[in-house]
Amino acid sequence: MANNVWDIKTHLQVQYYASSTWVSIEADTYEVSIDRGVMIDQSVLVRPDSGSLQVRMQKSSLSDLVTGPAYKSNMPIRVRYQPTPDTAPGIWNIIFFGYISNVAMQYMTEAKILDITISADDSTKLLMNTRLPVFDINSTTGKSFRNVMDELALKIAAVDARLVFYQNGTGGSATFQDYQTWVDEISGTILNQCLDAELGWVYSAKDAGNQYYNTRTDINTKQATTWNNSNMTVSNVHTSSVDHICMDHMDLSFDTDTLVNSVKVEHALTNIVKTAKNTTSITNYGEWPQDFSIQMDTGASPYTRLQDWADHVAAAADPKAIRSVSCPALRRDGTTSKIANVEIADTLQVEFVDPANTSNKIQQVALISRINHEITAEHWEVNLGIWKAI
Repeated sequence: MANNVWDIKTHLQVQYYASSTWVSIEADTYEVSIDRGVMIDQSVLVRPDSGSLQVRMQKSSLSDLVTGPAYKSNMPIRVRYQPTPDTAPGIWNIIFFGYISNVAMQYMTEAKILDITISADDSTKLLMNTRLPVFDINSTTGKSFRNVMDELALKIAAVDARLVFYQNGTGGSATFQDYQTWVDEISGTILNQCLDAELGWVYSAKDAGNQYYNTRTDINTKQATTWNNSNMTVSNVHTSSVDHICMDHMDLSFDTDTLVNSVKVEHALTNIVKTAKNTTSITNYGEWPQDFSIQMDTGASPYTRLQDWADHVAAAADPKAIRSVSCPALRRDGTTSKIANVEIADTLQVEFVDPANTSNKIQQVALISRINHEITAEHWEVNLGIWKAI
């Protein structure tokens, strides 16, 4: 009888890529830890962050120890699972793609077993650490955020063909960059400068070696997503719906350390300054100032583009937010839930209902900023960082 009950031994694969073929590592995987996402700097700026993988496995054969493994540093690696192993065994969902950074082995003398630990980074590490001989923002490449990102993608790919970087959305640019030339510069320096001005996102795909960028317009479109009872929801109220995700833990806070309601932004080169205040937020929570240094084309006097940046940041000043949720990836019947396959920058609905008074509830729609998988033979937990983005 087909029941799709999931098991780490038979329904999860760790594979490396060699000779144009994905090869499964023949060993018993007993622990997988994946951490991917973006960093939030100064409570406002979204920075790319290198994702990591650690896999622990065991095997009785000692060939990998004696002769060396076929899977080596810098090789592509991926982790995938079967969501419906009985009814659709040919479907595999990939939850990590990256490149091996280290392979460590230990021989367990008493058990006569080889214990293997494989570590890997996703392609964000390459994206942020590619040295570019020259990069120009000029009248030919264009100054808009999208034009600069697309040109940067070409320059990075010319150095490292493994990197494929493009927009995951259709929104137009909110900002323009100054004309500028970099010589012998690390790509991450350029990327962060442009992202800070745009208030955009950059992250790596979980299932391939692609990197995505979102414009501020793309993020605003996601932010405008409203609550819909038909959408997948993490909730403490159990239902049998496939769109219900059981909640193990929720972190909600009124954290003024993350609050910016009085903004001062200075152009990094010309020292032009613009300010903005969220008077409603200041009345409710007090004034919480933050200074920023941004490089972008400010536009002609009165420098409306820089003022728009300050206004946009100040307008988002609300300290109340659900910061993270934890969920089991396996449902009560042992099948995988949809939460196992979410992606960075996806919108997520989270609900908490007071058991003593069900009319009291919190419902929040936010963007997934971080995904952590902790998988063992006994349990699979998905920990999600979520953010009500600027």
